Amino acid sequence: MLAKAFAITILMVSILAAHVAQAVLSSHDLVGVWNSERSFGPHIDGSAIVLRRSGDTWNAHLGFEDVKSAGSQSDATFTFSDGELRIRSRAGTVVGQWIQPNTITTGNRFATPIVFTPSGDGMWIGRVHPLADVQHFSLFIQPASGGTLSAFIRNPEGNQGARIGTRHVVISGNTMYLRKVGSRDIVGRVDQDGSVIFHFDGYPDDFAFRKLTSEAQPKFAYHIPEPIGDGWATASLHDVRLDASKISVLMSSIETPPTSVGAPYIQSVQIARHGKLVLDDYFNDFTIDRPHDVRSAGKSITTLLLGRAMQGGALGAQAPVYLFFPQYIPFAHDDVRKQAMTVAHLMTMSSGYACNDNDDKSPGNEDTMESQTAQPDWYKFTLDLPIVAEPGTHAVYCSAGINLLGGIISRTTDAWLPDYFYDTFAQPMQFRQYGMWLTPPPLDTAYMAGGDYFLPRDFLKFGQLFLDHGRWKGNQIVDNAWLVESAKPWASLNGPGDYGYGWHLYTYTVNGRKIKAISAGGNGGQLLFGFPQLDMAVMITAANYGQYPVWQKFVTELMPTVLSAAE
Repeated sequence: MLAKAFAITILMVSILAAHVAQAVLSSHDLVGVWNSERSFGPHIDGSAIVLRRSGDTWNAHLGFEDVKSAGSQSDATFTFSDGELRIRSRAGTVVGQWIQPNTITTGNRFATPIVFTPSGDGMWIGRVHPLADVQHFSLFIQPASGGTLSAFIRNPEGNQGARIGTRHVVISGNTMYLRKVGSRDIVGRVDQDGSVIFHFDGYPDDFAFRKLTSEAQPKFAYHIPEPIGDGWATASLHDVRLDASKISVLMSSIETPPTSVGAPYIQSVQIARHGKLVLDDYFNDFTIDRPHDVRSAGKSITTLLLGRAMQGGALGAQAPVYLFFPQYIPFAHDDVRKQAMTVAHLMTMSSGYACNDNDDKSPGNEDTMESQTAQPDWYKFTLDLPIVAEPGTHAVYCSAGINLLGGIISRTTDAWLPDYFYDTFAQPMQFRQYGMWLTPPPLDTAYMAGGDYFLPRDFLKFGQLFLDHGRWKGNQIVDNAWLVESAKPWASLNGPGDYGYGWHLYTYTVNGRKIKAISAGGNGGQLLFGFPQLDMAVMITAANYGQYPVWQKFVTELMPTVLSAAE
């Protein structure tokens, strides 16, 4: 009797679940926006690390783990179950780098800084703030022709919707199919709570999509940026003679809901003028305290580090590249032209290496370098590439060459790149949270061709350096002479004289006047601009990854609108 009652109950639950599922899937209420979020950790974010020093030995406590140091008296390494801590003790200060294991979302490791505070009795306390390993997906369902439904997906971390494309929505029972001719279906099932469960390749867990309740679209309202202790003085647009009405119209257009997967996907915009931060706005669920992947915009920062490393030394931009790498002798594809290659050739992407990122067949393109396993040392991989052009004669987009500059910085400074960046730029420029992408062993150092995560208003400070002649708040970060050289038209990458030492060069004509710009740019719309004539810097972050025609319009159409607002 009990078994029969239980079976009837199960049957009733199944019927009810199917009814709910069928009701959800067959309703016109499908039209709208469905959101999903999955966090893959790290669960230790914000956790305290307690260091104790006894003689030459360091102990570290994190959670339930106590670890003894491996290293010297001043430098120590601790291996925990959730990552690795490397510390440096100098003149009464302790600074560390937390090495985050490969994330689910990127597959890469990252180094994030930790500053320790003394608490007495040989104890130091710091907090771990690794990058959040999280993915967001938004499913947009809208009416299509013939009474059908279409859908597209937006993903702010990697723009996977661009690969998935626009799909037809096909409903069968409690199953939803996102269908595209020539592609494998994306199949979702409806849960009892009305959510739709999808699984995406590459992730260990499913994503549960829930429909957003209908709300009025927020309208842009200008506000003076918030002072948050990062060194930026703030002011209003009016204070620095920027037309607030033009800026507001532009920002309102950014907030417009997308109608396709190819719509602009801007996530933040910052403007600084006359040394004041006057605009700091975030879109598409992005927030002020979330570091953003700047992609190849980081290449430009590499040349700033190089300039700092070389200032005051005997070697400069014209130094031979292979002089810095004697440990890698002999070199494959030996060629006399390799001996003529200089540091400047690497910075201007005119090394002559077979490393064209825009050519899938090029043996040294970035994807090939990162995916191959025969040579995990990416410096050696690059040095061994064949030469296909005389150095200095032809520029191609070459990430491997820019990354090789990291080896020159390390050789010149005898420093680990994440430590060197922290000491010379991040700490004196009052950076908050950030993460530097690490290369695989044996190099185990920062990848210098892009992919680091920075808070947008921190990255904007690199543009301010050009406006303030290499200084931040009166502190000389890099020689102005290096910045002047960096902004000269040394190479032609996409047009005549459009590339300097790792910086893109533009000339805009706005209201009858020509305005020159230096720019760092990265895939998806990561764009930093400096306009010395206007004493103005602009930062844009976006997620139009793999959609060059879309985000290139930020350069050609959006920026002139911003410039037109400057008096």
